[in-house]
Amino acid sequence: MDLSTEDQRAWTLAPHLVLVDHGPETIWLNPETGTTCLLEANGEYVVMRRTGERYAPVVAGQVGAEDATVLRTEPDSVRARRAVAHAIAAVDRTTTS
Repeated sequence: MDLSTEDQRAWTLAPHLVLVDHGPETIWLNPETGTTCLLEANGEYVVMRRTGERYAPVVAGQVGAEDATVLRTEPDSVRARRAVAHAIAAVDRTTTS
């Protein structure tokens, strides 16, 4: 997940992401593929791929405290959406190509 991404795939996907939950965990969804990104308050995140009715973790990582604050306080901002889209696009690329 990269808040300064210049990846065109992330820029294209970002407006289509759906903010599913914004509580203790923040979750974004790619409605086309079902891939989700879950961010915890401490900055840990996991991108999960949908397989049928189940979700399987594919990528996990952690963003710094400053980035986590931006992502959690402004989850619908262009910058946050692009960062999340960056992580989701990498997972979706491995399933759709």
